[in-house]
Amino acid sequence: MAIRNPRYFVSLCEIMTSELKNKITQVNSFIDEAFDEKKTSDYHLIIQIGIDSVWLAIHEPSKNKYIAFENYTFHNVYAFEAVSDLMDVLIKEGKLLPQKYNSVTCVVVNNLSTIIPNPLFENQRKEMYLKFNATLHTDEQVLVDDIKNLDAKNVFALPFSLKNKLEGYYKNIIYHHFSSVLIEGLLIQNKNQTAKKLFVHIQPSHFEAIVIEGKNLLFYNTFNHQTAEDLIYYLLFVCEQLLLNPENIEVILFGEVEKSSDIYSITQKYIRNLKFGERSDDADFSYQLQTLPKHFYFTLFNNYIL
Repeated sequence: MAIRNPRYFVSLCEIMTSELKNKITQVNSFIDEAFDEKKTSDYHLIIQIGIDSVWLAIHEPSKNKYIAFENYTFHNVYAFEAVSDLMDVLIKEGKLLPQKYNSVTCVVVNNLSTIIPNPLFENQRKEMYLKFNATLHTDEQVLVDDIKNLDAKNVFALPFSLKNKLEGYYKNIIYHHFSSVLIEGLLIQNKNQTAKKLFVHIQPSHFEAIVIEGKNLLFYNTFNHQTAEDLIYYLLFVCEQLLLNPENIEVILFGEVEKSSDIYSITQKYIRNLKFGERSDDADFSYQLQTLPKHFYFTLFNNYIL
């Protein structure tokens, strides 16, 4: 049907764009003066994206240095399919995303993943593996990560809407599930240790509990939380089920959590040996990014995705 009034169509588009913008809030923006829009074809872009936020980092391979970082939160978004429209706004109007990059990594944050040991993995059965633990729809593509230090594959799903949106703007995109980056990073950090440790990776709406003993992954799971009480309930439940004594087990926190937060305060009441972890020091950071606490953004600043 022909649109007789083009001005009405433009106005409608402006209203829709305005509604999308209202669902996006920029939290941080650290862009080093070394960042040069004319040289972005030499840079590597990292996008970590979920239904409640998106994180961006720019890595300069020639110097092995992170030179820019931004993060945004999404409001009233309840399905991953809606995220592609929000990304459209950021790609068109943001500072970092509109540029052309040498390569791009997209880290997907969702609960559609499952780990399969390499001896049991068959690529033609990847959809079947994932359906054991997740409900899949017809608008998702199933992909596979290789977790080398675990000798396992991580099978995960990515919405076609988001994949098509990103590939319409960028070439040379590699996709990873955030749990692959998290597990691989922790195994590398812990490879020379022998004691059993409980790692807690906290995000706004959920957290991951990971138990590692030396080079072995003993437990991994994701739990939803709305309050600090939710988090400590599930954390103590994990300790109970795995026979971990909260008085003795070393618990290491990652994520955007400060010591002044309710989560840290209540966790400290029940966990005696509690401390913050640190991200990898395999790369340099511009002076602005050095102000970020080292336990923040562990899965974004991770050598596994470079």
